[in-house]
Amino acid sequence: MFTSWFEANKIWPQARTLTYGQFVSKFVYVKKKRQWKPRKRGYTIGRLIWVPPSTGELYYLRMMLTVIKGPTCYDELRKIGETQYFTYRDACFAMGFLEDDRVYINAIKESKDWGSGHFLRKLFVIILLANTMSRPRHVWDECKEWLSD
Repeated sequence: MFTSWFEANKIWPQARTLTYGQFVSKFVYVKKKRQWKPRKRGYTIGRLIWVPPSTGELYYLRMMLTVIKGPTCYDELRKIGETQYFTYRDACFAMGFLEDDRVYINAIKESKDWGSGHFLRKLFVIILLANTMSRPRHVWDECKEWLSD
């Protein structure tokens, strides 16, 4: 069903103006033929299933499905402007869906003046477990000298 959406975007020009969630309001899926056809009558509201952030790339793929219109392959879901990104996460970051991790870097930087190495590492672990950092590796690279004794 999902890859048939890519095929429909290749065939139908009006399909290229819709996101995945909007698509079902204008098209209907024919199971026997495994393809999408323009909806002749009626109306329906499409919805995307909830995906938890802990699923990683699947979560970022779902985020891209809410804004990218008319892709014909998976690669187009990761393309923003003229730039092709390697992961959906990077594409989401480029779209501005994910926050810059400066807040976390600044928190650790402030704490380094009065906190011990043990405390700073504990703080870093708590931030990691909260699963709110966009780029944990970047935060580590920026703060590793303060986190190691």
